[in-house]
Amino acid sequence: MPTISGSTIQSDFLDRVKKSLPPHVAFVDDLAEILSISRDSAYRRIRGETVLSLDEVSAICRHFKLSVDEVISSSTDMVSFHNRFVEEDGFTFEEWLQSIESNLDMLSKEPVREMIVSAKDVPIFYYFGTPELSAFKMFFWMKSILRYSNYTGENFRPELVPKELLGLGQRIQEKFTSIERTELWSEDTIHASLRQIEFYHECGFFSDPFQGQHLCDELLNLLAEIRECAAAGTFSERKEHFHLFKNEILIADNTFLFKMQDKYAVFINHNTLNVLSTTHEPFCRQTETYLRNLLNKATKISVTGEKERLKFFNRIEEKINDLKKRIA
Repeated sequence: MPTISGSTIQSDFLDRVKKSLPPHVAFVDDLAEILSISRDSAYRRIRGETVLSLDEVSAICRHFKLSVDEVISSSTDMVSFHNRFVEEDGFTFEEWLQSIESNLDMLSKEPVREMIVSAKDVPIFYYFGTPELSAFKMFFWMKSILRYSNYTGENFRPELVPKELLGLGQRIQEKFTSIERTELWSEDTIHASLRQIEFYHECGFFSDPFQGQHLCDELLNLLAEIRECAAAGTFSERKEHFHLFKNEILIADNTFLFKMQDKYAVFINHNTLNVLSTTHEPFCRQTETYLRNLLNKATKISVTGEKERLKFFNRIEEKINDLKKRIA
């Protein structure tokens, strides 16, 4: 069985850490500060002249949120993911939103970047640009999914959602729509939101009995805006490109692929809000291959494909209007 030398493992590990830093950051200075050593000592570790201790490896991994497993193992069958469970007394909903904003900031700073989104559900970022839908989504997640204690027994009213959270959501929406991206939707992409509205209506969780219909109207307005942006091929005045594809193949999850020159990151949604993320290169490349395969089999409905675009959005709007009639 082939072996990997300690110096090679250390070199690969530190090289991976260095790649995660912005180009303007001096790696040797960062390393010296994290390990509380001199620059000369940091250089010796980078060159492999001094072996990193386990405590030093642990400190580096904690600081950069990395796992050494994927460096030590040459097998693509082993993938390390970062995960934080969103909960009221731990990693809070607000912190979850802040982490999304931080990831979008990271991507937007890269000179060459690409985002591919496989959307089982409408990407949440779109809702954040519409105050009433944003408030409903946040309330639904905190009350019905996270079971926040201060929402126990409360029915939905937009004013119950803190303005700070709505403002954070608005910033996230603006950053998301300013990044060039490719999205794969299906006609079922709207279903989760429709089920949530219908569930709240049937359970009497709306303070206003017409709230469900108002939210349907907001969804129709949002879909009309997305349709216009798909026709124009951009979602922002800065003209970042927006590529929308109609996917006829069943999508099993919500997957986000970030590609930044020679770096990758994949985010996979699970348990509604929780996210598994990894920068494991073989996994990210396999994910990219899978997504591009879906794109090759999908129909582009942005800019070109006007007939297919109209049919696609008309069918989604029919689903929204059907719900609006049922809850009238």
